[in-house]
Amino acid sequence: MSDASTAPAPDEPLPMGVLADTGERLSPIHDEVLDFFAGLSGDADNEALAGKRQASTKHLGVDDDAGDPDALDGVGWAILYGSAVSDGIKKKLKPLIDHRRGQVGNDALFKIFDGPDAYASGDTVVSWLAKNGKNVANARVDPNAGVPYYVLIVASPEDVPFDFQFGLDLHWAVGRVWFDNEEDFGRYAESVVAYETAGSVPTSRQLTVFSPRNGQDAAMNLLCDKLAAPMLQPTATKPPFGAQQKFRPQSFIGDPATRETLDRIWRGKIPGGPPAVLFTGSHGMAFFSGDVRQTAEQGAIVCGDWAGVDPPKASTYCAAKDVPADAHVHGMIHILFACYGAGWPKYDTYSEMAERHSLVAPAPAMSRLPQRLLAHPNGGALAVMAHVDRAWSSSYCSKDISRIEGFRTVMNRLMSGKRVGNAIDAWNENWAFISADLVQEMRNFEEGFGDRIKLKNLWITRDDARNYIVFGDPAVQLRTDKMPVLS
Repeated sequence: MSDASTAPAPDEPLPMGVLADTGERLSPIHDEVLDFFAGLSGDADNEALAGKRQASTKHLGVDDDAGDPDALDGVGWAILYGSAVSDGIKKKLKPLIDHRRGQVGNDALFKIFDGPDAYASGDTVVSWLAKNGKNVANARVDPNAGVPYYVLIVASPEDVPFDFQFGLDLHWAVGRVWFDNEEDFGRYAESVVAYETAGSVPTSRQLTVFSPRNGQDAAMNLLCDKLAAPMLQPTATKPPFGAQQKFRPQSFIGDPATRETLDRIWRGKIPGGPPAVLFTGSHGMAFFSGDVRQTAEQGAIVCGDWAGVDPPKASTYCAAKDVPADAHVHGMIHILFACYGAGWPKYDTYSEMAERHSLVAPAPAMSRLPQRLLAHPNGGALAVMAHVDRAWSSSYCSKDISRIEGFRTVMNRLMSGKRVGNAIDAWNENWAFISADLVQEMRNFEEGFGDRIKLKNLWITRDDARNYIVFGDPAVQLRTDKMPVLS
C-alpha cells in the first residue's frame, strides 16, 4: 500500500456529501459555472477583505486598543434579533443575556439590537453598521464605537441571511442560534450559564477525532489520509496535537468510525469520558429539494457503516433524532466538517453566479443536528462549528498546498480556552488571504495565462473558508482551568 501522506491530491476538489436517494456523491463544480466565474472582474478584492489581510493578527478582529479579545469587559457582547423573534424567545434567552451583561459590566459595551436597530430586509453589513447613527466602519473592531466584538444573531436564515453573517464575521466574532421551538432557546441559555457558573465541568480534557472511510470512497479516504490522521501527528516543527494544552487526543479513524462509536462518544462512554472537543469529518446527508426528510436529516453525519455504494440506509447515519436521550454533550464543542452540517441556503453557493443554479431547498434553513446538540435536555453543547452549503476537500488540501494548519489552529485555540468566535477567526483569515490569491489568478486567467484548475481550487477554498459558522453563542469557551490533566 502506498504512503497516503505522499499520495497526490486530486485535480478536482471533492465535496463532502452524498445523495440519500442514489448514494451518488454531490456534484463538483461544473465547467459552465467556472467559465462564468472566470470572466468576472476582481470584485472579490473588496475593501473589507483587503483590510483583513493587511491587519496585524496580534488581537485578531479587534483593534489593538481593545486589549484581550477574550475579555468581555474590554470587547463587549451584543445580541442581534431578527424581525420574527417573539417575546417568548427573548424571555427564554434572558438568563444568558443577564449573565453576559454582568460579565461585560459596562452598558457602553453591551448592546441589544432590536426593533429599528435590528437587521432589516435588504441590509448589507455596511448599511447595518451605518444605520441609526452608528456609523461604524467595516474594519477592525473598536468595541466602543457602537458594535461590540461578540455578536449573537438570533434569527432564522430566512430572516437574517447567511451572507450577512459571513460578512459581519469577517471582523466581528459572530454566532447564531435558531431553534424550532421556544423551549430549546431556554434550554440552550440555561445550559451555557450552568456550564460557566458551576464549580466543575462535565467534559474531560480530550480531543476526539471521528472520521470514517466508507469503503473506497475517494473523498473520505482523502480526508482520513490528508487531514484526520496527519493533523494528530507531530512534525519537525509541531508537537503532537493537544500536547501544549495538555489535552489527550483519541481517534476513531477508518473502520472504528461507526454509528455505534459516535453514539458512545456522545454518551461519554469512551475511555476518559465525554470529550471537551469533538471533530467529526464525514459525508453529510443530502436530499433533493422538498424531500420530506430534508428538514430533519440534511447534514446528518454519515458513519462508517455505509460502505460507499447504494443509497445510505437510515441506520448508517446520525441525524438529530439519533442523538441518544442519555447523551452527555454538556460543555462540548463540536467541529462538524460535512456538507450542510450547519445549514443550507435556498440556492447552491457554488453555482449561484451561473444563469441556472441549483435549488438546494425550498428555503434556507439551519441543520437540526446542531440544534439537538445545543438544546439537549441533559445539558447542551456549548457550540457547533460547522459548514453552510457544500463542504470541500480543498479546505484541507489541494494540488498546491496542505491546509491542515487551519483546522489545527482553530482547535488549538479552543483547547487553550479561547472563546469560539475568537478561535474561528483563523478561518476568516484564510478567507481573506485566499481571496487575494484568487483575485490575482482571475486576472491571470483574463490575460490568458491563468491555471484553470488552480482557479477552481482557489474559488472553492475561498468560499469554503467563508462558509464556516458558529452555531451558538460566539462568547462561549472551554473552562480548561477546571479540567484535570488525564493520566
